[in-house]
Amino acid sequence: MRWLPVVLGCLLLLGADGGGCSQPHVVGVQDYGSVTGRVLDATTNQPIGNALVSVGSLYTASTDGRGAFLIARVPVGQQIVTVRAPAYTTVDVTVAVTKDQGISIGYARLLPIAMPAGMPTLPPPPVPSAPPSQSPTPLPTQTP
Repeated sequence: MRWLPVVLGCLLLLGADGGGCSQPHVVGVQDYGSVTGRVLDATTNQPIGNALVSVGSLYTASTDGRGAFLIARVPVGQQIVTVRAPAYTTVDVTVAVTKDQGISIGYARLLPIAMPAGMPTLPPPPVPSAPPSQSPTPLPTQTP
């Protein structure tokens, strides 16, 4: 019986915001889309594998050997996709994620940090390739 006033006081405090919710800015139901793309070295157009791609700190992926990535279940709305790789500059790309749709950032082209002054970059390839495969692709067997 001695805990009854404490419990009632806590319940009263939790309900004091008028709506019965102690976190009014938290959305209970969220819509999602996905983000895909490829990460390339801007000086060689070679793919950068194992680059870290993130939307905020909760949604991350690593690129595969072709530099491709897929981040599923990204909240809809304006999002900033950040691409990082060791020995390269960081790139931010802003995208508009829509409900149940995939959006491609195309190519994220990173510059090497130790790039000599005046070294030209190549134009990006014409069309990004397909998103990364969900299963590893077997290597072809060689016959002697």
